[in-house]
Amino acid sequence: MGPLRKIYAKVAGKLKGDQRAGLASVGWMGMSFGSTLVCKLGSNLVLTRLLAPEAFGLIGTAMAFLTLLDWLSDLGIQPALIRHKHGTRADWLSTGWWISTIRGTVVSVLAAAAAFPLVEFYGRPELLGVLLALSSTPFLQSLRSPGMPLLRRNLKYKGVFIDELTKTAVGSISSVTLAFFIPSAWAIVGGIISGSIAGIIGSYILVPMKPGRWNIEARKELCSFGRAIMINTIVMALWLNIDRLVGLRFMSATEMGLYTIAFNLVAVLEALITRTCDVHFSMLSRLQDEQAQNAWQKTVAKRVTMWLMPILAGGIMLSQFVIDLLYDERYAGAGIILSIFMARLMIRGIGQLQFQHLLARGEVKNATFAYAVALAVQFSVFYPLVTNFGAVGLAISGLISTTVLTVSQALFTNREVTKTCPVMRPVIGTAAWMIVPIVAIGLMA
Repeated sequence: MGPLRKIYAKVAGKLKGDQRAGLASVGWMGMSFGSTLVCKLGSNLVLTRLLAPEAFGLIGTAMAFLTLLDWLSDLGIQPALIRHKHGTRADWLSTGWWISTIRGTVVSVLAAAAAFPLVEFYGRPELLGVLLALSSTPFLQSLRSPGMPLLRRNLKYKGVFIDELTKTAVGSISSVTLAFFIPSAWAIVGGIISGSIAGIIGSYILVPMKPGRWNIEARKELCSFGRAIMINTIVMALWLNIDRLVGLRFMSATEMGLYTIAFNLVAVLEALITRTCDVHFSMLSRLQDEQAQNAWQKTVAKRVTMWLMPILAGGIMLSQFVIDLLYDERYAGAGIILSIFMARLMIRGIGQLQFQHLLARGEVKNATFAYAVALAVQFSVFYPLVTNFGAVGLAISGLISTTVLTVSQALFTNREVTKTCPVMRPVIGTAAWMIVPIVAIGLMA
């Protein structure tokens, strides 16, 4: 028995069934992070040698628009299936699949139609073909196996790990291969589409389930819960993507390319946090007792603040070194942007834990209000920061609004919950870990 297996056996032996499954799921998410990091970092190292920063600026803007459009129409079907007591039934899963496929088709059509006015808005004719090609991805993603929500509901995150690794590996290899023959943004476009197709094939291997009949009762139930999530997702989508969506309007493609490089590096870590929060949500959903939910939330938030945040704080200090190590001098300006993104990731991570707790309790409106406040703050600071500091100002506006979001979520949390699960302590602890390296960088500058 290896040392890691011994450690797992020792820790897992003290846990109950669901907690043991949750621990294993977090382990699989850790493996997903490691493999995704290797694939994305490896492909980025090659692509930045073959492509100019402008290519990443175009792709970053196009993906921001598609992500925004995708999230604006998110019906919350997967969380609804994970949370609902009938979420394992074949007819409910099939109903969710049909709803998602219709939605994916509509989103792809709207994305293709919006490509022409967007090109006029940005004044970038080279963006047209990229947008049209990538508009197919929402439809492709909707074709995945109807049974995929079962992996998260049943805490079978080994399957989620295989799914993530397959899509990332195929997409990365395809992009690098194409870049040797097509040294432009089209190499990345080809990789994204290839990854989506691989995801479709892999999903039916992992969960071999064919779409079945439409269930009217399931449609009503799923859409009822999903409606509150959809409103939340609309506001969240605007908040998360406004920087990359309009940044190209106020700065050069090169500056936007540096911003995208830093964003992509942090996105790998953010994906790990998001996937781990998925496990956290699945665990909370399985705990029907409110006191048990609060106790689990309190424990996880405390451990994240104590163990994860110091590591991320070290990442802030090492940001410029990482950029200098990985990329050539053309990308040196991404260092300060990456350090700001790392600070933002810290406060967003604790905010994601808060959001999953609110989601499991069905208090989505409180989270929506918090996102609305954060969006308003970002709009108010966006223009003066970007016009004066360019891409750095764009990153700072995101850090400010993320801090406002996390604090607002804590303030909007039900007072009865905070009696047994203090929500401000993790926020204050995270803020302290975030401020220390920022001050240190400022003093060394």
